[in-house]
Amino acid sequence: MKPLSKSDKTSILSKNKLISLEAKFEFIDEGERGNKALSRLVFAGLLFFVFLTLLTLNTLTPLIGDDYVYSFIYQTDQKLLSFNDVINSQFNHYYKWGGRTVVHIIDQCLLLNYSPIIADTLNSIAFIAYIIAIYFHITARKTININLLVVIFTLVWFIQPVFAETVLWLTGSSNYLWGTLLILLFLLPYRFYKNTKQSITKTVLFSAIMLLSGVISGWTNENTAAAMIIMIIAYIYYYKTKKWDIPIWAYAGLIGSIIGYTLMIIAPGNFVRASEAPSLSAFLIIYRLLTYTQRFIVYLGLLNFALIIALILYKRFSPRNPNKDIKCIIIYFVGIFVSIYIMIASPSFPARAWFGTITFNIIAFGIVYQQLNRDEILIRRIKTCLFIFLLISFSASYYDAYKDTSWINQIWKEREAIIAEKKQAGETTVTFKEYQAKTKFGLGDTYYALPNISKYYGINFELEK
Repeated sequence: MKPLSKSDKTSILSKNKLISLEAKFEFIDEGERGNKALSRLVFAGLLFFVFLTLLTLNTLTPLIGDDYVYSFIYQTDQKLLSFNDVINSQFNHYYKWGGRTVVHIIDQCLLLNYSPIIADTLNSIAFIAYIIAIYFHITARKTININLLVVIFTLVWFIQPVFAETVLWLTGSSNYLWGTLLILLFLLPYRFYKNTKQSITKTVLFSAIMLLSGVISGWTNENTAAAMIIMIIAYIYYYKTKKWDIPIWAYAGLIGSIIGYTLMIIAPGNFVRASEAPSLSAFLIIYRLLTYTQRFIVYLGLLNFALIIALILYKRFSPRNPNKDIKCIIIYFVGIFVSIYIMIASPSFPARAWFGTITFNIIAFGIVYQQLNRDEILIRRIKTCLFIFLLISFSASYYDAYKDTSWINQIWKEREAIIAEKKQAGETTVTFKEYQAKTKFGLGDTYYALPNISKYYGINFELEK
């Protein structure tokens, strides 16, 4: 027998090391195959770790911009003192500014008698619930998949273009994180439905719950809630193509969501703002269509390229029906495109309004990714390498996020100390140099909120560039 050359020995050694590495990471992908107790423990530990990372950033993020605006009964000098003040504030808001009543009630409840530790903890819990909701939209079943959980979290972390505005900023998170969470939770029964029968009592009770939940979810955010309504219709059509019975609660949820969405859209405040916006023209429609398509490619082009590759691998290596989840993926892409192009009718489409759109796209990718057959060596190695790469990338990114939010937190601590000194000295004005965040995880100064910041601190608050 011919002895092995040095290069052959090196190749075998490298292959054995790779196999050993894969074995060590085996538990991260399918908990059912290995030690279930270990997988569940690591899964829970990972969620707790994510909670701590978000809580740290939340505690370092001060009140910014609209947080000061919504700390008062809307467009008055009366600071929020009770839940009744929140209701009165939202009555003013509905008639003078806009109809996102549900999410602004959440926001003003967080700001009511503001306690940083309570508000920051609740906001961090909402983020964990949001991650779990995405996870169950992807899996649609009880399973432990640590690799998938890491992929979901890191995709949200890296792809959401203005993370601080939609997750850390109280007013922004109430509008986008909390609003999207309500929508995802409301859609879960549609995702879980498998043509199961219910008793009449359960049907009536669950239909009533879905009707009320639909009103609340539809009354959250213009583009994401609109996408939700069309997705419900798509789900009902999906049930029909499978010749399933359409449950009464599915129609009850649809009716409730339409009612909630209508209440949001017909708010008199929306028409007040719309009167100040330029009227729609053919040129403006085409311009926005092209601009939003370009931004879709910028924000989500790489993710959808990865989705296409995952689909190819899925069709090539899956021993199961390769078309099993295609229709379900299409439902989420319906939501993606509705949430984008309905904004053509809106005066603006800020980056934070893409939060729900990106969430639906992550779900669509995740559905394909978690179905990839790990029995194939190529798939197993891709998943293991991706897992390691994402963890390393997140570690580097989190350092930048922590550094930026810590710097901003220190600025505001110094400002509040100076404000206290100035007020004690009887001065009526305090001036600070403007700052802006260095990363997407920080929030900079906002000039429009200066009157409310002045009311909040009881001194004329000014900025200089």
